[in-house]
Amino acid sequence: MTKHDIGQKYDRYILKPVLNTILLSHGEGSFLVDEVGKRYLDFVSGFGVSALGYHTEAALRVKDAVTAQMEHIWHNPYYLSYTKAPALLAEKLCAITPGSLQKTFFCNSGSEAVEGAIRVVRKATGRKELVAPQQSFFGRTCGAAALTGLSQDKKGAPLLSGVYHVPAPYCFRCSLGWEYPNCGLACANYLRDVLAYDTSGDVAAFFVEPVLGDVGVIVPPDGYFDKITSICRDNGILLVVDETLTGLGRTGKMFASEYWGLEPDVLIMGKALGGGLSLGGFIVNPQIAETFSTKDFSSSVGGNTLACAGGLATIKAIEEMHICDHVQSVGNYLIEKLKILMGKFPQIGDVRGVGLLIGIELINPSNKKTAPEQASLIKEKLLGKGVIVTVYGDSTLRLTPSLIISKKEIDIFLNVLEDSLKEVCL
Repeated sequence: MTKHDIGQKYDRYILKPVLNTILLSHGEGSFLVDEVGKRYLDFVSGFGVSALGYHTEAALRVKDAVTAQMEHIWHNPYYLSYTKAPALLAEKLCAITPGSLQKTFFCNSGSEAVEGAIRVVRKATGRKELVAPQQSFFGRTCGAAALTGLSQDKKGAPLLSGVYHVPAPYCFRCSLGWEYPNCGLACANYLRDVLAYDTSGDVAAFFVEPVLGDVGVIVPPDGYFDKITSICRDNGILLVVDETLTGLGRTGKMFASEYWGLEPDVLIMGKALGGGLSLGGFIVNPQIAETFSTKDFSSSVGGNTLACAGGLATIKAIEEMHICDHVQSVGNYLIEKLKILMGKFPQIGDVRGVGLLIGIELINPSNKKTAPEQASLIKEKLLGKGVIVTVYGDSTLRLTPSLIISKKEIDIFLNVLEDSLKEVCL
């Protein structure tokens, strides 16, 4: 079957439009290969799911673990009967997550985990209201979309009531008109006003991503999380940290919460957790665990033995191969080189990120406004030259390459990016 044939079937039978009209055959390391053998350096990694690359040593460890599990049992709901893989993975997550988190609920994705976390925090506190940052992203299911602070993800249906938003810690485009550090962390302090004036005083939890991913990789400034945590604790509000994108080594730590010393009451996981298989989950502290009962949430396929075997192998590979150290090294290298490019091209307004979660925000240099047309053109130029990226926010190229990418491969990306910038911007 040709690419044309497959494209017709996509148009006829698949509901969600495809972003890149290339027909993939297989993957090799940090590259994807199409049906005619053209190689694409993959700076998306399946939106962060394929974190260990393709047919790499780390990825093959996951394959071996999943294949071995298939010899025994493919699926049995982990809360229907005892099975080994979910127990071992849950034990491992208790050991590696920050703070006193202990018990995990497994499901299929980060969005599903958000839905479960909403149910759990409401029951644990006896409160109903929720707060999250504007421009945050938690998913497109109804509860997750209500928490999400992006209007384009809220269309189509009534969402949960009792959800409130505070300004995002987006220093490059502060919605309050301040400049860090002279702002006094106004975006964090705004939470006090929302609690006092917008809510009814019935707030169960504050949901937050350690790095806001879908608006274009927003790294909160120093002191932000200290202030947010303090306000939450003063008001008896639980802290729910969504590490769906940032967890499992993406930022150079097993969990990005470690950079800020966060100790969440609930931590949400997804994407890379299953090593390429569908797996999400949320882990809670003992106090919240005591309030959970069997009918509070369910996921028949979530936490299946294959995905849990893959998840355990993923974590072991990250630990044993020192992947977090590698991510910090190559991530710092990539950010440093991008900032050099920013000096050459005024159309690059900002470079920000942690580890291998990086945003390149493109602007109109004359007024600092976003430049969506330029961002789209550069994305297409990169694709034509064999590099896959995505555009987030209005005009930010978001980079989430495999965690095992080499400096040589990063240099390939940088050269192609510079050529594309010259073609579009000069």
